[in-house]
Amino acid sequence: MGRAEPVPEGVCELPEDVQLRGLPWLVTQNALNAVFAYLTVFGPVFLLFLDELGLPKAQIGLLLSLLPFAGVLALWAAPIATRLGRRRVFLACWTARKLAVAGLLLLPWVMHRFGHAGGLVHLIVVVALFAALRSLAESAWYPWMQEVVPDRVRGRFGAMSTLMVTLATCLTLAAAGQVLKRGEGLDCFLLLIAVGVVFGLVGVAAVIPVQGGQPQSQEAPGAGHLANMRQALRDRNFVVYLAGIGCITVGTLLYLSFLPLFVKQALGLAPGVVVTLESLVMVGGALAALLWGYAADRVGSRPVLMTGAALTLLIPVGWLLLPRQAPHLVMWCGLLYLAHGMAFNGAALGAGRLLYNDVVPPHKNTAYTALYYAWIGLVGGMAPLLAGALLQASGGWRVSLGW
Repeated sequence: MGRAEPVPEGVCELPEDVQLRGLPWLVTQNALNAVFAYLTVFGPVFLLFLDELGLPKAQIGLLLSLLPFAGVLALWAAPIATRLGRRRVFLACWTARKLAVAGLLLLPWVMHRFGHAGGLVHLIVVVALFAALRSLAESAWYPWMQEVVPDRVRGRFGAMSTLMVTLATCLTLAAAGQVLKRGEGLDCFLLLIAVGVVFGLVGVAAVIPVQGGQPQSQEAPGAGHLANMRQALRDRNFVVYLAGIGCITVGTLLYLSFLPLFVKQALGLAPGVVVTLESLVMVGGALAALLWGYAADRVGSRPVLMTGAALTLLIPVGWLLLPRQAPHLVMWCGLLYLAHGMAFNGAALGAGRLLYNDVVPPHKNTAYTALYYAWIGLVGGMAPLLAGALLQASGGWRVSLGW
């Protein structure tokens, strides 16, 4: 039996019944990956972990920016993943990034042996390696997801995935909050990171049954990919989409990047309470997920995206006007987290559906998704850097407005 020839790029040979059988596994992977993410390098646990290490906000901003900045690697990684097979590249890099994060467990030994400076170098290396592997994996993930999720149920799949991710995240943050309330020091954070790595590896196993993502042929791979990217950048619809998503990303991350530290330091809430409150973002997203998903499949992606984005703009105003001395402060913070989850979920679901269904041509998705992922990484990396620098520069400011 001869070796199977790779299919031309963008050709999907998966019948819809095969696509539908893979959806439960994708949802399971997304939920388990949420546990991994919120216990390791995403979410409030990691930010509080860095604060516990005594890092200044500028250094924290630098570390956080490494994660999205690595997205520019997708410009080179995407065509390689297409030729090698998106599924196998995703599985390999998705597994390796979990092992990279496990390097954080060696941090106490490194700091004891080489001091604080050595620990900082170790931390930067671990985060940078994780960021690079994540970028390589997700450069294969985005076009693979366009192949394995049917367009007609993409909105409902996104809603169901959000519900399961929300449940997993809420349980994770509630448990993490209890661990941080009952313990102190780095040991609590290292325990959470170890548990997160285990869940992440189980999540990789869950996505193995999903089909598709086979090696695809390209004529003159380097020149062809560059030509396709240049053509994509001449696509006005795609460029306008990138501009809008870029502005939303920067504006949102500017205040979200350090929001847990604001709630802890400026409003005076304990770290365990801060972590628990973060779960309300996911609760808000879950409450609105089915409505947003149904609306996206019925009335289209653009109305859902614009409505969600408009509502998201109102949430920072609430944080700005919330005084430290407000009665029932935890309740008000919880309501703002909840409202953000509801609004942001609509914007994210509408943006994702619009990208796959109306913006990215399936036969050229390697170039389009590479540019999209790299652009999101670039603007997403600028936001925490800018936020950290602004906080560092304005640390001595004291401003009050009325009550």
